[in-house]
Amino acid sequence: MSDVRVALVGCGGMGKSLVGQLVTVPGAVIAAGVDPQESARQAFAELYGVPTYESLDQLLGAADVDAVIVATPNSTHASNVITAARAGKHVFCEKPMALTVADCQAMIDACAQAGVKLQIGQVLRYLPDFTKAIAMVRKGDLGQLVHGAISRYSAPRENWNQTWRDDRSLVGHHLFEVSVHELDFARCVFGKPVAVSGWDVNLNPDSPLWSQAITGVIEFEGGAICVITEGMFNPFGRTEVELCGTEGAVRFHWGKDFAYKSLTGRPDFELTGSQVAEGVENGVRREVREWIEAIVNDTPPTIPGEEGKANIELAAAILASSERRERITLPLE
Repeated sequence: MSDVRVALVGCGGMGKSLVGQLVTVPGAVIAAGVDPQESARQAFAELYGVPTYESLDQLLGAADVDAVIVATPNSTHASNVITAARAGKHVFCEKPMALTVADCQAMIDACAQAGVKLQIGQVLRYLPDFTKAIAMVRKGDLGQLVHGAISRYSAPRENWNQTWRDDRSLVGHHLFEVSVHELDFARCVFGKPVAVSGWDVNLNPDSPLWSQAITGVIEFEGGAICVITEGMFNPFGRTEVELCGTEGAVRFHWGKDFAYKSLTGRPDFELTGSQVAEGVENGVRREVREWIEAIVNDTPPTIPGEEGKANIELAAAILASSERRERITLPLE
């Protein structure tokens, strides 16, 4: 197969980050850009020397591309992915996959019917600390996981730099825009979730997206429990992961340190963030590289639509639990 010609749909910060790594991947070339804002189109055209279009429909009617990266606001992911798939284009969709489980399934169905690859951009699992933790769990260094605690919170804020992320109709909720990363990681290490209890507290009615204090207690099929604390509510802030199993535990603070303590005589260790990151491929590069390789080699995507759908279902269940003040079992009805 010749080089995969890729168009970026959504020439904002995340889209440009994805393309910045895509152009380093053998077998991929950036061929076009799409954005409704003229300034974004002009900047992208100047940077990569490619044609740009105001809409996905314009692109599909004029440009010769094999695949698209969808990095538009969250609420538009489903429509853009389905449109691209029906035109026979492979798709990389930035997280969150969509804002409803039904939309996720429609995206999966459209790509399956068209015979195109769909990869979801859940990059957190590819960052050094998280990659190492996943590898240790799968190797059995922690034994059977029984408990986890994942925290990602910071000081409250009123807006996200006055961008589209301040519009709840576009973002959905903090759980979709931010916490979906940690939910994906929890599923990677613990397996299939079967029930959740959630609490979502808004500390500022004028900022319904960012001044949130969110707690989710997730129960997994194997009996393990993971507590996730997310939001922008605490000036101390914390980015910390603890995973505890029958044979040991790990704790890490993103990019800073990584520690392991054994319960069975294995050597304990402590590493710095730079030690953990040594030799690890850039996570954004890895996710787009794997997507391109799936297209070229006609192999299954490494983070397929089913993975993205499971994360959205988990986020939706935490919200439903908070609203109903009751434990919610999975799958959702």
